[in-house]
Amino acid sequence: MELSFQEKSLNYLAETVCDGIVQELTEEMLIPESMPPISRIVDCFGTVLVQNKTVENGSVAVTGRILAGVLYVPEGEKELMQTEVLLPFTVSKKMTTDGNAALFYWGWIRSIDARFINPRKLLVRASLGSELTLLTPDRLILRSLQGPPRELACKTVTYPLRLPVAAAEKELQIADEVLLPEQAGGADKLLKWTCGAEIDDTRVVGDKAVWKGRVRLRTLYQSEDGRLETWSGTLPFSQYVQLDREPEDGTMTVQPIFRSAELDTDGQPDSRRLLVNLTLTMQVLVRGIVPLTVTEDAYHLKGSFRPTFRSISLTPYLDELRQEVSSTVRLPAEAERLLDWTVCRDRPVSDKAGEENGLNAELFVNLVYYDAERALRSKSLRSVVRIPIGETDGGCDCGGSLCPNADESLHGGELQLPMTAELRFRRKTVYEDLTGGTLETCDSGEQPSLVIRRGSGALWELAKADGSTVEAIRAANGLETDLLSEERLLLIPTGLAALNGKEEST
Repeated sequence: MELSFQEKSLNYLAETVCDGIVQELTEEMLIPESMPPISRIVDCFGTVLVQNKTVENGSVAVTGRILAGVLYVPEGEKELMQTEVLLPFTVSKKMTTDGNAALFYWGWIRSIDARFINPRKLLVRASLGSELTLLTPDRLILRSLQGPPRELACKTVTYPLRLPVAAAEKELQIADEVLLPEQAGGADKLLKWTCGAEIDDTRVVGDKAVWKGRVRLRTLYQSEDGRLETWSGTLPFSQYVQLDREPEDGTMTVQPIFRSAELDTDGQPDSRRLLVNLTLTMQVLVRGIVPLTVTEDAYHLKGSFRPTFRSISLTPYLDELRQEVSSTVRLPAEAERLLDWTVCRDRPVSDKAGEENGLNAELFVNLVYYDAERALRSKSLRSVVRIPIGETDGGCDCGGSLCPNADESLHGGELQLPMTAELRFRRKTVYEDLTGGTLETCDSGEQPSLVIRRGSGALWELAKADGSTVEAIRAANGLETDLLSEERLLLIPTGLAALNGKEEST
Protein backbone atom coordinates (compact mmCIF):
# COMPACT_ATOMS: atom_id res chain seq x y z
CA MET A 1 0.00 0.00 0.00
CA GLU A 2 1.33 3.43 -0.93
CA LEU A 3 0.83 6.56 1.10
CA SER A 4 -0.77 9.68 -0.37
CA PHE A 5 0.68 13.15 0.30
CA GLN A 6 -0.38 16.72 -0.41
CA GLU A 7 2.20 19.46 -0.91
CA LYS A 8 2.05 22.75 0.95
CA SER A 9 4.52 25.64 0.94
CA LEU A 10 5.93 27.49 3.94
CA ASN A 11 7.20 30.98 3.04
CA TYR A 12 9.69 32.93 5.11
CA LEU A 13 12.97 34.88 4.89
CA ALA A 14 16.16 32.87 5.28
CA GLU A 15 18.43 34.88 7.59
CA THR A 16 22.22 34.77 7.32
CA VAL A 17 24.07 36.83 9.93
CA CYS A 18 27.76 37.72 9.74
CA ASP A 19 28.81 39.41 12.97
CA GLY A 20 32.02 39.97 14.86
CA ILE A 21 33.49 41.89 11.91
CA VAL A 22 36.14 44.32 13.20
CA GLN A 23 38.19 46.76 11.13
CA GLU A 24 40.98 49.03 12.32
CA LEU A 25 40.85 52.28 10.34
CA THR A 26 43.60 54.93 10.29
CA GLU A 27 43.96 58.22 8.49
CA GLU A 28 46.59 60.95 8.69
CA MET A 29 45.31 64.49 9.03
CA LEU A 30 47.20 67.62 8.02
CA ILE A 31 46.37 70.87 9.80
CA PRO A 32 45.68 73.59 7.18
CA GLU A 33 47.99 76.60 7.10
CA SER A 34 45.02 78.80 7.98
CA MET A 35 44.81 77.07 11.40
CA PRO A 36 47.38 77.25 14.21
CA PRO A 37 49.62 74.19 14.82
CA ILE A 38 48.89 71.56 17.46
CA SER A 39 50.19 71.76 20.99
CA ARG A 40 48.04 69.06 22.59
CA ILE A 41 45.16 66.82 21.49
CA VAL A 42 42.12 67.00 23.77
CA ASP A 43 39.38 64.86 22.23
CA CYS A 44 38.43 62.66 19.29
CA PHE A 45 34.93 61.55 18.25
CA GLY A 46 33.07 60.28 15.19
CA THR A 47 29.85 59.26 13.44
CA VAL A 48 29.37 56.25 11.11
CA LEU A 49 27.89 57.27 7.74
CA VAL A 50 26.77 54.59 5.25
CA GLN A 51 26.98 55.40 1.53
CA ASN A 52 26.02 52.23 -0.37
CA LYS A 53 24.79 48.70 0.23
CA THR A 54 25.14 46.23 -2.66
CA VAL A 55 23.88 42.67 -3.10
CA GLU A 56 25.34 40.74 -6.00
CA ASN A 57 25.42 37.08 -6.92
CA GLY A 58 27.81 35.53 -4.46
CA SER A 59 28.72 38.58 -2.36
CA VAL A 60 27.45 41.57 -0.38
CA ALA A 61 29.22 44.83 0.43
CA VAL A 62 28.72 48.04 2.39
CA THR A 63 30.75 51.19 1.83
CA GLY A 64 30.82 54.22 4.08
CA ARG A 65 33.00 56.49 6.15
CA ILE A 66 33.52 57.63 9.68
CA LEU A 67 33.22 61.39 10.00
CA ALA A 68 35.84 62.01 12.70
CA GLY A 69 36.43 65.24 14.59
CA VAL A 70 39.48 66.22 16.64
CA LEU A 71 39.75 68.92 19.30
CA TYR A 72 43.19 70.31 20.08
CA VAL A 73 44.89 73.15 21.93
CA PRO A 74 47.05 75.30 19.61
CA GLU A 75 50.62 76.27 20.42
CA GLY A 76 50.78 79.33 22.62
CA GLU A 77 46.97 79.61 22.89
CA LYS A 78 44.25 78.37 25.23
CA GLU A 79 41.34 78.44 22.80
CA LEU A 80 40.21 75.04 21.49
CA MET A 81 40.33 74.33 17.76
CA GLN A 82 38.45 71.68 15.82
CA THR A 83 39.28 69.85 12.60
CA GLU A 84 37.70 66.94 10.73
CA VAL A 85 38.78 63.96 8.65
CA LEU A 86 36.95 61.14 6.83
CA LEU A 87 37.93 57.51 7.39
CA PRO A 88 36.52 55.44 4.48
CA PHE A 89 35.62 51.77 4.97
CA THR A 90 34.29 48.81 3.00
CA VAL A 91 32.74 45.71 4.55
CA SER A 92 32.26 42.77 2.19
CA LYS A 93 31.43 39.08 2.55
CA LYS A 94 30.94 36.18 0.19
CA MET A 95 27.36 34.94 0.57
CA THR A 96 25.05 32.80 -1.53
CA THR A 97 22.42 35.25 -2.69
CA ASP A 98 20.40 36.61 -5.57
CA GLY A 99 18.87 39.92 -6.58
CA ASN A 100 15.78 39.44 -4.38
CA ALA A 101 17.73 39.47 -1.12
CA ALA A 102 17.74 42.40 1.31
CA LEU A 103 20.90 43.46 3.14
CA PHE A 104 20.76 45.01 6.61
CA TYR A 105 23.81 46.73 8.07
CA TRP A 106 24.71 47.82 11.56
CA GLY A 107 28.00 49.63 12.12
CA TRP A 108 29.33 51.09 15.36
CA ILE A 109 32.51 52.76 16.60
CA ARG A 110 34.16 50.49 19.16
CA SER A 111 36.86 53.03 19.98
CA ILE A 112 38.39 56.17 18.46
CA ASP A 113 41.41 58.33 19.28
CA ALA A 114 43.96 60.69 17.72
CA ARG A 115 47.76 60.60 18.05
CA PHE A 116 50.20 63.50 17.75
CA ILE A 117 52.79 63.15 14.95
CA ASN A 118 54.04 66.71 14.64
CA PRO A 119 52.54 70.20 15.13
CA ARG A 120 50.83 70.00 11.73
CA LYS A 121 50.04 66.31 11.47
CA LEU A 122 48.11 63.80 13.53
CA LEU A 123 46.88 60.24 13.11
CA VAL A 124 43.23 59.31 13.71
CA ARG A 125 42.50 55.68 14.59
CA ALA A 126 39.10 54.05 14.87
CA SER A 127 37.96 50.51 15.53
CA LEU A 128 34.78 49.81 13.53
CA GLY A 129 32.45 46.94 14.37
CA SER A 130 30.02 45.69 11.71
CA GLU A 131 27.17 43.22 11.42
CA LEU A 132 25.74 42.11 8.08
CA THR A 133 22.35 40.39 7.87
CA LEU A 134 21.23 38.93 4.56
CA LEU A 135 17.51 38.17 4.18
CA THR A 136 16.61 35.94 1.23
CA PRO A 137 13.03 34.90 0.32
CA ASP A 138 12.76 31.14 0.78
CA ARG A 139 10.03 28.55 0.38
CA LEU A 140 9.92 25.20 2.10
CA ILE A 141 7.77 22.54 0.43
CA LEU A 142 6.08 20.27 2.98
CA ARG A 143 4.30 16.99 2.27
CA SER A 144 1.32 16.33 4.54
CA LEU A 145 -0.11 12.82 4.79
CA GLN A 146 -3.59 12.54 3.27
CA GLY A 147 -6.05 9.88 4.45
CA PRO A 148 -3.55 7.58 6.19
CA PRO A 149 -4.65 3.94 6.71
CA ARG A 150 -6.47 3.37 10.00
CA GLU A 151 -3.77 0.87 11.03
CA LEU A 152 -1.02 3.53 10.75
CA ALA A 153 -0.33 5.47 13.94
CA CYS A 154 1.19 8.89 13.17
CA LYS A 155 2.88 11.41 15.45
CA THR A 156 2.02 14.73 13.81
CA VAL A 157 3.12 17.93 15.54
CA THR A 158 2.64 21.60 14.67
CA TYR A 159 5.43 23.95 15.78
CA PRO A 160 4.59 27.69 15.88
CA LEU A 161 7.97 28.96 14.68
CA ARG A 162 8.89 32.64 14.89
CA LEU A 163 10.75 33.39 11.67
CA PRO A 164 11.58 36.51 9.61
CA VAL A 165 8.69 37.08 7.23
CA ALA A 166 9.06 40.65 5.88
CA ALA A 167 11.79 43.24 5.36
CA ALA A 168 11.53 46.87 4.31
CA GLU A 169 13.38 50.19 4.34
CA LYS A 170 12.21 53.77 4.84
CA GLU A 171 14.24 56.95 4.44
CA LEU A 172 13.93 59.65 7.08
CA GLN A 173 14.89 63.29 6.55
CA ILE A 174 15.25 65.53 9.59
CA ALA A 175 15.77 69.25 8.96
CA ASP A 176 15.10 71.10 12.17
CA GLU A 177 16.23 73.84 14.52
CA VAL A 178 17.29 73.26 18.10
CA LEU A 179 17.12 76.11 20.63
CA LEU A 180 19.77 76.17 23.35
CA PRO A 181 18.36 76.80 26.85
CA GLU A 182 18.17 80.40 28.10
CA GLN A 183 20.32 79.72 31.13
CA ALA A 184 23.22 78.53 28.94
CA GLY A 185 25.41 80.85 26.93
CA GLY A 186 24.83 81.12 23.20
CA ALA A 187 27.06 79.24 20.75
CA ASP A 188 29.65 81.42 19.08
CA LYS A 189 31.54 78.40 17.72
CA LEU A 190 30.44 74.76 17.60
CA LEU A 191 33.40 72.58 18.57
CA LYS A 192 31.96 69.08 18.82
CA TRP A 193 28.75 67.21 18.12
CA THR A 194 27.70 63.59 18.11
CA CYS A 195 24.40 61.94 17.22
CA GLY A 196 22.71 58.57 17.52
CA ALA A 197 19.28 57.17 16.67
CA GLU A 198 17.27 55.09 19.15
CA ILE A 199 14.00 53.20 18.71
CA ASP A 200 11.67 53.45 21.71
CA ASP A 201 8.55 51.59 20.54
CA THR A 202 7.63 49.22 17.69
CA ARG A 203 4.32 47.72 16.63
CA VAL A 204 2.94 45.66 13.77
CA VAL A 205 -0.61 46.72 12.88
CA GLY A 206 -2.08 44.54 10.14
CA ASP A 207 0.27 44.88 7.18
CA LYS A 208 2.00 48.00 8.54
CA ALA A 209 5.14 48.27 10.67
CA VAL A 210 4.97 51.32 12.96
CA TRP A 211 7.69 52.72 15.19
CA LYS A 212 8.67 55.69 17.34
CA GLY A 213 12.16 56.86 18.15
CA ARG A 214 14.45 59.78 18.70
CA VAL A 215 17.73 61.20 17.54
CA ARG A 216 20.01 61.93 20.48
CA LEU A 217 22.30 64.97 20.06
CA ARG A 218 25.25 66.04 22.19
CA THR A 219 27.26 69.23 21.60
CA LEU A 220 30.23 71.12 22.97
CA TYR A 221 30.43 74.78 21.99
CA GLN A 222 32.19 78.01 22.84
CA SER A 223 30.20 81.07 23.85
CA GLU A 224 31.04 84.62 22.76
CA ASP A 225 32.90 85.30 26.01
CA GLY A 226 35.08 82.22 25.50
CA ARG A 227 33.36 79.84 27.94
CA LEU A 228 32.94 76.18 27.01
CA GLU A 229 29.38 74.84 27.33
CA THR A 230 27.72 71.49 26.65
CA TRP A 231 24.17 70.69 25.61
CA SER A 232 22.35 67.44 24.95
CA GLY A 233 18.83 66.85 23.69
CA THR A 234 16.64 64.70 21.48
CA LEU A 235 14.54 65.04 18.34
CA PRO A 236 11.54 62.65 18.30
CA PHE A 237 10.29 60.93 15.17
CA SER A 238 7.65 58.36 14.19
CA GLN A 239 7.12 56.49 10.93
CA TYR A 240 5.52 53.46 9.36
CA VAL A 241 6.15 51.29 6.34
CA GLN A 242 3.81 49.06 4.31
CA LEU A 243 4.64 45.34 4.39
CA ASP A 244 4.09 42.86 1.58
CA ARG A 245 2.20 40.52 3.92
CA GLU A 246 0.27 40.58 7.19
CA PRO A 247 2.27 38.57 9.71
CA GLU A 248 0.73 36.51 12.47
CA ASP A 249 1.65 37.86 15.92
CA GLY A 250 4.26 40.13 14.33
CA THR A 251 7.24 41.60 16.18
CA MET A 252 9.88 43.79 14.63
CA THR A 253 13.36 45.27 14.82
CA VAL A 254 14.24 48.68 13.39
CA GLN A 255 17.94 49.36 12.76
CA PRO A 256 18.68 52.99 11.78
CA ILE A 257 21.78 53.94 9.80
CA PHE A 258 22.94 57.49 9.09
CA ARG A 259 23.47 58.46 5.46
CA SER A 260 24.48 62.08 6.14
CA ALA A 261 24.69 64.28 9.23
CA GLU A 262 25.22 68.01 9.64
CA LEU A 263 24.91 70.22 12.71
CA ASP A 264 25.98 73.87 13.01
CA THR A 265 24.98 77.25 14.40
CA ASP A 266 22.93 79.68 12.32
CA GLY A 267 26.03 81.83 11.87
CA GLN A 268 24.91 84.62 14.19
CA PRO A 269 27.13 85.77 17.10
CA ASP A 270 26.28 84.08 20.38
CA SER A 271 23.61 82.05 18.58
CA ARG A 272 21.01 80.03 20.43
CA ARG A 273 19.87 78.21 17.29
CA LEU A 274 21.49 75.01 16.05
CA LEU A 275 20.58 73.83 12.56
CA VAL A 276 20.18 70.06 12.22
CA ASN A 277 20.17 68.27 8.86
CA LEU A 278 20.12 64.46 8.98
CA THR A 279 19.36 61.66 6.53
CA LEU A 280 18.71 58.19 7.91
CA THR A 281 17.58 54.86 6.49
CA MET A 282 15.33 52.82 8.74
CA GLN A 283 15.91 49.09 8.15
CA VAL A 284 12.86 47.11 9.25
CA LEU A 285 12.77 43.35 9.90
CA VAL A 286 9.45 41.75 10.91
CA ARG A 287 9.17 38.34 12.50
CA GLY A 288 5.93 36.39 12.64
CA ILE A 289 4.55 32.99 13.57
CA VAL A 290 4.94 30.44 10.77
CA PRO A 291 3.29 27.09 11.65
CA LEU A 292 5.40 24.07 10.72
CA THR A 293 3.42 20.81 10.70
CA VAL A 294 5.51 17.63 10.46
CA THR A 295 4.90 13.91 10.99
CA GLU A 296 7.82 12.94 13.19
CA ASP A 297 7.15 9.20 13.57
CA ALA A 298 4.78 6.43 12.43
CA TYR A 299 4.26 2.71 12.95
CA HIS A 300 1.87 -0.04 11.78
CA LEU A 301 -0.52 -1.57 14.35
CA LYS A 302 -1.07 -4.81 12.40
CA GLY A 303 2.12 -5.22 10.43
CA SER A 304 5.41 -3.54 9.52
CA PHE A 305 6.16 -0.06 8.22
CA ARG A 306 9.44 1.11 6.68
CA PRO A 307 9.20 4.92 6.77
CA THR A 308 11.17 7.51 4.82
CA PHE A 309 12.00 10.80 6.53
CA ARG A 310 13.71 13.99 5.55
CA SER A 311 15.44 16.49 7.85
CA ILE A 312 14.34 20.14 7.87
CA SER A 313 16.83 22.62 9.37
CA LEU A 314 15.50 26.00 10.52
CA THR A 315 16.66 28.66 13.00
CA PRO A 316 13.60 30.15 14.71
CA TYR A 317 13.61 32.93 17.27
CA LEU A 318 13.01 31.73 20.82
CA ASP A 319 12.78 35.01 22.71
CA GLU A 320 13.34 38.78 22.55
CA LEU A 321 14.50 40.65 25.63
CA ARG A 322 15.08 44.26 26.73
CA GLN A 323 17.38 44.36 29.75
CA GLU A 324 18.20 47.51 31.76
CA VAL A 325 21.91 47.61 32.67
CA SER A 326 24.40 50.25 33.72
CA SER A 327 28.08 50.98 34.15
CA THR A 328 30.09 53.52 36.10
CA VAL A 329 33.38 55.19 35.23
CA ARG A 330 35.38 56.84 38.00
CA LEU A 331 36.92 60.20 37.15
CA PRO A 332 40.71 60.59 37.31
CA ALA A 333 42.04 61.92 40.63
CA GLU A 334 43.29 65.13 38.97
CA ALA A 335 39.88 65.95 37.48
CA GLU A 336 38.36 69.04 39.13
CA ARG A 337 35.37 69.36 36.80
CA LEU A 338 34.10 67.08 34.06
CA LEU A 339 33.32 69.03 30.89
CA ASP A 340 32.33 66.40 28.32
CA TRP A 341 32.53 62.74 27.44
CA THR A 342 32.09 60.32 24.53
CA VAL A 343 30.91 56.73 25.02
CA CYS A 344 31.55 53.97 22.45
CA ARG A 345 29.55 50.81 23.13
CA ASP A 346 30.64 47.49 21.67
CA ARG A 347 28.32 44.60 20.78
CA PRO A 348 27.41 42.20 23.62
CA VAL A 349 29.26 38.90 23.28
CA SER A 350 29.49 35.65 25.21
CA ASP A 351 31.66 35.75 28.28
CA LYS A 352 35.16 34.53 27.36
CA ALA A 353 35.74 33.44 30.93
CA GLY A 354 33.07 30.79 30.48
CA GLU A 355 30.55 32.14 32.98
CA GLU A 356 27.04 30.97 32.16
CA ASN A 357 23.87 32.96 31.58
CA GLY A 358 25.45 36.29 30.77
CA LEU A 359 27.00 38.49 28.11
CA ASN A 360 29.70 41.13 28.28
CA ALA A 361 29.90 44.41 26.38
CA GLU A 362 32.99 46.59 26.39
CA LEU A 363 32.79 50.38 26.69
CA PHE A 364 35.35 52.94 25.52
CA VAL A 365 34.85 56.27 27.35
CA ASN A 366 36.77 59.42 26.46
CA LEU A 367 36.62 62.05 29.24
CA VAL A 368 37.37 65.76 28.83
CA TYR A 369 37.87 67.64 32.10
CA TYR A 370 39.56 70.56 33.85
CA ASP A 371 42.43 69.88 36.23
CA ALA A 372 43.36 71.92 39.30
CA GLU A 373 45.25 74.39 37.08
CA ARG A 374 42.12 74.98 34.94
CA ALA A 375 43.84 73.25 32.02
CA LEU A 376 41.78 71.02 29.70
CA ARG A 377 42.77 67.39 29.90
CA SER A 378 41.50 64.15 28.46
CA LYS A 379 41.68 60.49 29.35
CA SER A 380 40.42 57.33 27.69
CA LEU A 381 39.02 54.61 29.95
CA ARG A 382 37.62 51.16 29.33
CA SER A 383 34.81 49.47 31.20
CA VAL A 384 32.80 46.26 30.87
CA VAL A 385 29.03 45.90 31.19
CA ARG A 386 27.72 42.58 32.44
CA ILE A 387 24.33 41.59 30.97
CA PRO A 388 22.56 38.76 32.84
CA ILE A 389 20.21 36.75 30.64
CA GLY A 390 18.91 34.09 33.04
CA GLU A 391 18.38 30.44 32.15
CA THR A 392 18.51 29.60 28.43
CA ASP A 393 18.22 26.44 26.38
CA GLY A 394 21.49 24.91 25.29
CA GLY A 395 22.80 25.81 21.86
CA CYS A 396 21.11 29.24 21.75
CA ASP A 397 22.59 31.99 19.62
CA CYS A 398 22.20 35.39 21.31
CA GLY A 399 22.69 38.68 19.46
CA GLY A 400 21.86 42.26 20.25
CA SER A 401 23.04 45.77 20.96
CA LEU A 402 23.46 48.39 23.68
CA CYS A 403 21.98 51.88 23.58
CA PRO A 404 21.60 54.64 26.20
CA ASN A 405 18.18 54.72 27.83
CA ALA A 406 18.58 57.98 29.78
CA ASP A 407 20.96 60.90 30.10
CA GLU A 408 24.29 60.01 31.64
CA SER A 409 24.98 61.84 34.89
CA LEU A 410 27.78 62.54 37.36
CA HIS A 411 27.43 61.43 40.99
CA GLY A 412 30.16 61.55 43.62
CA GLY A 413 33.07 61.51 41.19
CA GLU A 414 31.58 58.70 39.08
CA LEU A 415 29.98 58.97 35.67
CA GLN A 416 26.78 56.90 35.59
CA LEU A 417 26.02 55.28 32.24
CA PRO A 418 22.51 53.72 32.11
CA MET A 419 21.81 51.56 29.05
CA THR A 420 19.29 49.19 27.50
CA ALA A 421 20.46 45.84 26.14
CA GLU A 422 18.25 44.62 23.29
CA LEU A 423 18.78 40.87 22.90
CA ARG A 424 17.38 38.23 20.55
CA PHE A 425 17.74 34.47 21.01
CA ARG A 426 17.76 31.92 18.17
CA ARG A 427 18.54 28.23 17.96
CA LYS A 428 19.20 26.06 14.95
CA THR A 429 16.80 23.10 15.11
CA VAL A 430 16.39 20.02 12.93
CA TYR A 431 12.86 18.67 12.41
CA GLU A 432 12.09 15.21 11.01
CA ASP A 433 9.19 14.86 8.58
CA LEU A 434 7.63 11.71 7.06
CA THR A 435 7.83 11.77 3.27
CA GLY A 436 6.99 8.17 2.34
CA GLY A 437 7.24 4.54 3.33
CA THR A 438 6.18 0.95 2.68
CA LEU A 439 3.32 -0.72 4.57
CA GLU A 440 3.07 -4.49 4.95
CA THR A 441 0.16 -6.16 6.73
CA CYS A 442 0.93 -9.50 8.36
CA ASP A 443 -0.93 -12.03 10.47
CA SER A 444 0.57 -11.73 13.93
CA GLY A 445 -1.52 -14.57 15.36
CA GLU A 446 -3.26 -14.37 18.68
CA GLN A 447 -2.66 -11.04 20.43
CA PRO A 448 -3.98 -9.83 23.78
CA SER A 449 -6.47 -7.00 23.53
CA LEU A 450 -5.24 -5.41 26.77
CA VAL A 451 -1.85 -5.09 28.45
CA ILE A 452 -1.51 -3.98 32.07
CA ARG A 453 1.85 -2.56 33.12
CA ARG A 454 3.56 0.31 34.79
CA GLY A 455 4.94 3.13 32.69
CA SER A 456 5.94 6.78 32.60
CA GLY A 457 7.17 9.36 30.11
CA ALA A 458 5.76 10.04 26.65
CA LEU A 459 2.60 8.06 25.79
CA TRP A 460 3.79 7.85 22.18
CA GLU A 461 6.76 5.69 23.17
CA LEU A 462 4.59 3.48 25.37
CA ALA A 463 2.03 3.04 22.60
CA LYS A 464 4.68 2.27 19.99
CA ALA A 465 6.31 -0.36 22.21
CA ASP A 466 3.02 -2.21 22.88
CA GLY A 467 1.29 -1.79 19.50
CA SER A 468 -1.28 0.65 20.80
CA THR A 469 -2.15 4.29 20.16
CA VAL A 470 -1.88 7.44 22.28
CA GLU A 471 -5.62 8.03 21.86
CA ALA A 472 -6.49 4.54 23.08
CA ILE A 473 -4.23 4.79 26.17
CA ARG A 474 -5.63 8.18 27.10
CA ALA A 475 -9.22 6.97 26.72
CA ALA A 476 -8.63 3.76 28.69
CA ASN A 477 -6.94 5.56 31.60
CA GLY A 478 -8.84 8.87 31.64
CA LEU A 479 -5.69 10.88 30.92
CA GLU A 480 -5.61 14.48 29.71
CA THR A 481 -1.92 14.59 28.96
CA ASP A 482 0.47 12.91 26.52
CA LEU A 483 3.32 12.92 29.05
CA LEU A 484 3.41 11.17 32.43
CA SER A 485 5.79 12.81 34.89
CA GLU A 486 5.86 9.79 37.20
CA GLU A 487 5.33 6.05 36.85
CA ARG A 488 1.80 4.69 37.21
CA LEU A 489 -0.20 1.56 36.42
CA LEU A 490 -1.67 1.74 32.91
CA LEU A 491 -4.26 -0.14 30.87
CA ILE A 492 -2.92 -0.37 27.31
CA PRO A 493 -5.40 -1.52 24.64
CA THR A 494 -3.81 -3.35 21.70
CA GLY A 495 -4.89 -4.74 18.34
CA LEU A 496 -8.55 -4.11 17.47
CA ALA A 497 -9.14 -2.43 20.84
CA ALA A 498 -6.39 0.07 20.08
CA LEU A 499 -7.91 0.86 16.67
CA ASN A 500 -11.35 1.35 18.21
CA GLY A 501 -9.89 3.64 20.84
CA LYS A 502 -8.13 5.66 18.16
CA GLU A 503 -11.34 6.08 16.12
CA GLU A 504 -13.46 6.97 19.18
CA SER A 505 -10.95 9.69 20.14
CA THR A 506 -10.92 11.04 16.59
